[in-house]
Amino acid sequence: MGDKQKNGKMKTCKYCQSEIPAKAKICPNCRKKQKRIGKWIVIAIVIIIIIAAASSGSGKDEPKKVGEVSGSSGEGSSNNGGTDNKQNQEVNDSGFNVGDIVESENLRITFISTSDYTSDNQFLQPKEGYKYIQAEFEFENIGKNDEFVSEVDFSCYADGYDMEEKYFDGASLSATLSAGKKTKGAVFFEVPADAKEIILEYETNYWTEKKIVFNVLKTEGE
Repeated sequence: MGDKQKNGKMKTCKYCQSEIPAKAKICPNCRKKQKRIGKWIVIAIVIIIIIAAASSGSGKDEPKKVGEVSGSSGEGSSNNGGTDNKQNQEVNDSGFNVGDIVESENLRITFISTSDYTSDNQFLQPKEGYKYIQAEFEFENIGKNDEFVSEVDFSCYADGYDMEEKYFDGASLSATLSAGKKTKGAVFFEVPADAKEIILEYETNYWTEKKIVFNVLKTEGE
């Protein structure tokens, strides 16, 4: 009987463990239907692989600079606390700078300005030795489907350390954009006042964790 199983003529019932014909859909002993679980597992794995491959985009979502905006010296940003973007004389080669227009697969992002931010609310003040910075962006959906953008998809690092994001009324960047539509807003972070390097990262794809790096500050000579 064992040789028959090896030759594919017999199989074991999943319920009563008796040997039955390989093509039997119902066990002649316990009368239970033989479910082909393995087939659906294989199908599920194939679907997952296809979805993962589609999300990765085979490198199509790599960000690229497509232009610059004029007058990108920080003008137009509110509550300028004295941090002029001319300080950003040297930046990381891996990131984009103020004034750059950057495209990913579905988004066109304009890095409009960056500056210090001062709140008039006495209860919303940075801790000692820290300050608030703001960075203004414009997002345009250049894809065919709706795109959700949000300030919570930004991360900030000052001298390599993760910084805390702050939220102020009237400056929200979050929006669901139809194809061809835009939104504009700012993100805020609390950073050390003497930080020498500040970068922002925006995650464009949750599944692949692809990010665009924006340079806020790089002290000359560092």
